[in-house]
Amino acid sequence: MFALPPSDMDVGDLRSLSEAIDMLCVVLDTDREALIEGLTDIVRRRAGFEDCRQTLDRRIRRE
Repeated sequence: MFALPPSDMDVGDLRSLSEAIDMLCVVLDTDREALIEGLTDIVRRRAGFEDCRQTLDRRIRRE
């Protein structure tokens, strides 16, 4: 579901993410901490959904 990060991350990769977060803060008129908490919640829910979906797929294949 999620790819492992490369062993030696390029600082440029993080800079792009930081700039995207800053831009979202401006667009959504919110602070950085609230935005990151919201994104974390979305990722957590998506991971839970994928886990349930995969469990269901395995059960269906057994039948």
